[in-house]
Amino acid sequence: MKAQRVEMFVSPSATPADTSGLQALADAGKIKPDTLVALVGKTEGTGAHDDWGRVWADVALREWTAKFLGVPVDEVARHVIFVLSGGCPGVITPHIAAVAREWVDAPGSSDGEDKRLVVGRAGSEAIAPEEVGRMGMIRKVAEATREAMKDAGLTDPKDVHLVMVKVPGLTTASIKDAESRGKTVVSHDLTFGPEGAGVYANDGAALGVAMALGEVPESSLSDEVVRRNWDLYSEVAMTSSGGEKRHGEVVVFGNSSQSVSPLRIGHAVTRDFIDAEGVRSALRSAGLRFEDGLPDEADLNRLVHVFAKSVIPGSDQVRGRRITLLDDAHAYEIGKALGGMLVASVTGRTTNYVSGGERNSHQGPPGGNIVAAVVRIEED
Repeated sequence: MKAQRVEMFVSPSATPADTSGLQALADAGKIKPDTLVALVGKTEGTGAHDDWGRVWADVALREWTAKFLGVPVDEVARHVIFVLSGGCPGVITPHIAAVAREWVDAPGSSDGEDKRLVVGRAGSEAIAPEEVGRMGMIRKVAEATREAMKDAGLTDPKDVHLVMVKVPGLTTASIKDAESRGKTVVSHDLTFGPEGAGVYANDGAALGVAMALGEVPESSLSDEVVRRNWDLYSEVAMTSSGGEKRHGEVVVFGNSSQSVSPLRIGHAVTRDFIDAEGVRSALRSAGLRFEDGLPDEADLNRLVHVFAKSVIPGSDQVRGRRITLLDDAHAYEIGKALGGMLVASVTGRTTNYVSGGERNSHQGPPGGNIVAAVVRIEED
């Protein structure tokens, strides 16, 4: 039988257009044209809707990938999924994680308890401006998530530990397009503020994941619940948006007994901005064995990558004490920086994927944030 073997390689970026790390992986044979399935990373810039650093990185990476695969640039999306999150405030190092998957001969299914990393990817149908942050987006992301699960060979949502999604945001041009056709849009605010188009896009995508995984029934969803009913959320969705997108791009990470990967993924949810134990729980969920305190160097040598959300809570209280973050003009950047610092304080590294900065989200429970970790399996 054939089984998946997934690898993940993390390369720091010197500039948004830096592809030298990917080229080094290609030269070493660690990624190949027929194994590269996704590029996920953090790009330096504002992180806002007009983040040209992210756009620059996307263009450079697509050009490099087109040459690597030997296909036209406009065909790259059919082969490799891109999920780039802009903004690296604080101690977040710009980087790209290359995800490679190959199908190898396996003697038979492994012990059902020995589940290892699998990955699946899918693209959604085109998402129109009037669908952003509404049921049109939710349904299309849900369908793409189901397709990505199928591509990964996953049938049980409990085996899914991370779903990364990049969806279209709104721009002045796309709003004009919708209105020229007699349509309305969810917001004319192009920021990531509480009523901004960016957060509606991110949260529509998150609810699409929640719908696909059965975390939220479709009967509970409507245009009106988006960014209104915080009891509806996904514990594994990490979403971001950009005006340069026209389709949703979905990557599902999970564990399967049909995998022979040397990696495993796990996840946990922090209860607030200062919950280091939540980060440690994610590392343990993935397979690190430390009990109390911080992981030691042997543990950290097995850590491949950490993915985290850093959403600003709607309350001005953290564990009963007032904070002033909600009144800060730079709260978006500070929120993301706080998440980067929290993860780095546990992992001792700065090449962590930390997305966030928005106020409240359907990505994780109210006040909490999702953390997922990929670790290398310790062989007996």
